Amino acid sequence: MIIDFHTHAVDLRLPDEMDRKPVTLKNLIKRMDEEGIDKAVLMPVNVSPEICQAPLFFSPGSDILSQLEAAANYSDRLILFGNLDPRMGCYGNLTEDQLVNPPVTDFSPFLKRFKDLGCVGIGEIVANMSLDDSRVINMFRQCGEWDMPVLFHCTGPGQGVYGLFDDIGLPRLENLLKSAPDTIIIGHAPGFWSEISDDITPENKFIYPEGPVINEGSLQRLLRTYPNLYADISANSGYTAISRDREYGIKFLTEFQDRILFGTDVCFADKEGKMPHLSYLKNLLGEKLISRDVFTKITCDNALKILKI
Repeated sequence: MIIDFHTHAVDLRLPDEMDRKPVTLKNLIKRMDEEGIDKAVLMPVNVSPEICQAPLFFSPGSDILSQLEAAANYSDRLILFGNLDPRMGCYGNLTEDQLVNPPVTDFSPFLKRFKDLGCVGIGEIVANMSLDDSRVINMFRQCGEWDMPVLFHCTGPGQGVYGLFDDIGLPRLENLLKSAPDTIIIGHAPGFWSEISDDITPENKFIYPEGPVINEGSLQRLLRTYPNLYADISANSGYTAISRDREYGIKFLTEFQDRILFGTDVCFADKEGKMPHLSYLKNLLGEKLISRDVFTKITCDNALKILKI
């Protein structure tokens, strides 16, 4: 079995990309059939304002409930995730005591509802907040209490883009991992994968650094230290990280075979939107550069383990 751990089925076009073909549930399933993917984790979007462009905002059925109810018609192929924003929750006027000890959001009504809808995880988190913001820690902890892994998009330091942000060295992610040790936390995107090498700058935490990995980055240390951290190799960020230095990429896949998740994060259903991850892994397997065990763990077993399905 092969499981794509990172998919969407909504209109993610920017206003100047209206000539591109958005992903629908039908063409998602069609792509899975073409690539030999048995199941996929479907993550709804449109919960955080940072990700919401005009085409998505005005797209019919783009709310979370509609996305999940539509995807439930493909329950034999799709694994459902819910989605949340750590800033959710409003308490109105605060009491004098609450001014000193601010209340925190109880996410249990959301998480229970997602469980009832068949969701087994939460993501992709795209709110533009610090990875160790107290509201982020609160939400991740509660997801762990409900036995729901959380996948987040990581960007570089500062505001103005989508995704939880961190500094060079991933100190904020480390604080989150320490603060929510019972939650399976899955990293993804440029701010996460750029840390595979130590030649990191604030500028290239936002892009896809290329070239050989001369010295290990902070990512490897965190994977070795925190058993609740997993790595999603989807999108250009994940693919570039494991292929920029083929020899090192093979070493990385082998060492962290129990913590890596195959995903694609295909955002468009046109030819340009296709992702090379599965072909790359199959080629490494065919050339006997990774073992069958490594391939199976990354493309299936790790997902089954953390989703408990």
